[in-house]
Amino acid sequence: MTMTRSKSTAKARRAQQRQRVRRRRLVLTSVVVVVAAAAVAGLVWWTAGRQPGSQAGRSVERLMHVHGLAVAPWAPDDVYVATHEGLARIDAGGAWRYISEQPHDFMGFSANPTDDGVFYSSGHPAPGTDLANPVGFMVSTDGGATWSPRSLQGQVDFHAMTVAPSDGDVVYGWNGAGRAGLYVSSDGGASWDIAGGGMLEQVGGALSLAVRSDAPDEVWAGTQAELLASRDAGRSWESVLPGAVTAVAFDPADADRVVAYAADGDGLVESRDGGQTWSELGLVVDGEDAASHIAVHPDDPQTLYVGTYGEGLQRTTDGGNNWEPLAEAGVPRD
Repeated sequence: MTMTRSKSTAKARRAQQRQRVRRRRLVLTSVVVVVAAAAVAGLVWWTAGRQPGSQAGRSVERLMHVHGLAVAPWAPDDVYVATHEGLARIDAGGAWRYISEQPHDFMGFSANPTDDGVFYSSGHPAPGTDLANPVGFMVSTDGGATWSPRSLQGQVDFHAMTVAPSDGDVVYGWNGAGRAGLYVSSDGGASWDIAGGGMLEQVGGALSLAVRSDAPDEVWAGTQAELLASRDAGRSWESVLPGAVTAVAFDPADADRVVAYAADGDGLVESRDGGQTWSELGLVVDGEDAASHIAVHPDDPQTLYVGTYGEGLQRTTDGGNNWEPLAEAGVPRD
């Protein structure tokens, strides 16, 4: 009887492992398809020749892609969502409105944590503008309303970007187009170095990037193969969590707390000891979807926002015990 239970348990474990492998392959295939589609869509959008007027203040009826999430320390009551057709804001009352005057395709979006009203992004310009495609690294200093290129015009399209919580001038971006690699700036994007990617490049680059809140040189990367960490600004890497990790974020108020999305079946997980141990947070995205971005509220660590490749947005205000959808399949919830 004991032997039968042992064989049964082993068989169940093997079945569970196979299921997780199948799910991981499906999720990663979906992620690759979505990322490729986003790049093509950006080019089509830019070449369409439409002449957009200012869209600032227009309600968001349906969003296309979640390319970035931010809850800035200087605007903690608002959630900023970078999309394929402009930058949107969800206010304290739950209303979704575009705040960017031009419907740029915002990629690699991040808020500067130390300078009020400053955002960084990359991606593709709105049709009818005279900006290069890709736009390179661009900046807004008026809360996301207007944007101007700062560097790397026509050279990079950062699909993953992060800013050091303790130093808004330290920016990391993973460029998958042109000269691929991890780009690092210590002057707010005015100039850049390319870190020797090594292990990061071997696993196909970064799907997501995050910087430890008290260490500007410590950057983590979610990849198709595992969660990686670098303690020397991207020059060398070590494995932190095995398995595909599609999104990662640090708690701005707790340097040892990191939240990640493990796409092999565990879903949203967190570590409170700098990645040594992990626990589940009760969110597994259905089907072939996966989390693409995570934002931890700067004043309330129990509040998390999770965007997905399937154009969804989820929120918890109790540390993951309960979740509510703010958008599903691109449609904001009332």
